[in-house]
Amino acid sequence: MIKKIKTNWLAIALTIVVVISLFLTAAIWSNPIQYERTRDSSNSRSLNTPQLIGDLYLPTQVVHVDANQQQFLLYSSRKNLITTIRHQLRGYQLGRASLVKSDNSDVYLSYLHQPNSLMVSYPDSITGTIFNETFSQSIDTSRVKQIDHILIPLNNPRNIYLLNDRGYKVYRARISQAKKNSSLTSLIKGTSKVEVDHKIIHGQTMLLYPKSFTLPVFGYQVTAQNIDTLSQNLISTNKQSSITTEHKGNTTVYRDGENKRVIYNHQNGTVRYENYVSHDDVPKSSQLYSYFFNRIAKTGIPMDNLRYDGISDHQRNINYRSYVEGFPIFNSAGYGDIRMSSKVNGMNKTWLSLYSIQVPLPINHKPVRLPSTTTVFKQLRASNRLKDIKGIRVGYLWKENTSDNSTVKLTPTYFVDYHGQWVDYTELQK
Repeated sequence: MIKKIKTNWLAIALTIVVVISLFLTAAIWSNPIQYERTRDSSNSRSLNTPQLIGDLYLPTQVVHVDANQQQFLLYSSRKNLITTIRHQLRGYQLGRASLVKSDNSDVYLSYLHQPNSLMVSYPDSITGTIFNETFSQSIDTSRVKQIDHILIPLNNPRNIYLLNDRGYKVYRARISQAKKNSSLTSLIKGTSKVEVDHKIIHGQTMLLYPKSFTLPVFGYQVTAQNIDTLSQNLISTNKQSSITTEHKGNTTVYRDGENKRVIYNHQNGTVRYENYVSHDDVPKSSQLYSYFFNRIAKTGIPMDNLRYDGISDHQRNINYRSYVEGFPIFNSAGYGDIRMSSKVNGMNKTWLSLYSIQVPLPINHKPVRLPSTTTVFKQLRASNRLKDIKGIRVGYLWKENTSDNSTVKLTPTYFVDYHGQWVDYTELQK
């Protein structure tokens, strides 16, 4: 038998290779998009590659405005749209930014609907300093203090426009070399599109969905941080640390002296970190973006899917959230969510979870059809909840797999800002 194997080893090896090839081909053809998404996600960034501050503060939405001023939200399972746009912008050298218009909502809307343009948007305003860091620019940050949207004309652009929802400010920044955005024009082709429309409602700029539409369901592998390592990373400093541990029911408290502690909840895997610093060590509001980035990087938590999601409380609180293909992910237990605050009295707090998504998985599930925003508003009005809604967005609901807690299903739905919390709108109809 051994002699026959040695004699025919080449034929046997070729047979095995052919069988494996046929199996992989069949698997990819059965679900090509998911396998392409897996390959693209894994190649876009090595898990061992440290992220830069500009990666955490990337824009999240891409909207194309066609020649008829019709807007389309773009997303793709095959290519990273935001990374491509960032590469294009980094190739420009932007000159002096000048204020074109302010305090005029009609003019502001006309820029949001500028024909033949591409617009990338943030979930909330970022500073001109963060814009410079992200796109390798040097605009005057004393002039352009906050940015919500970056508007890029597609036909031989000589300028880009920086828009700020607060005060409806429109800034024009000169491009050092005018050229056709061939890479951005080709980027639009081959993407998935959803018709959208920017409106200003009660003074707030909103992205609405005028028609019913479908979005895919995603599957992801869940990564869990080690609580002992995480608490050590949160508490420890360059000085000699002596961490004590105390168990109280479903919680474990890690302490380093009187000023630092980590409170871990065993039931839901959430972590709260508290640290009191001296008055001289309290960062200014303008420094919080980099200050919080350094604190997140110190934890060792994967940041590949993590993005800036909003700032509040007089610019002293910043929220970060996991995103999938430009859409935010929500979970009632706060999975994939990081909230950080730094008070002027020296109290720093961090809320986060041990769990995050990392590796996309193939999933056999039909796309979900969502109603138009108008229909959602009518349903909320019928339940007498619309008056309490301050915002609306489409995102993905993190649903735990009851049979396997190492995987998660992400299902698209509307989320509304209800009493300061983002809630699945269907929960308000019960």
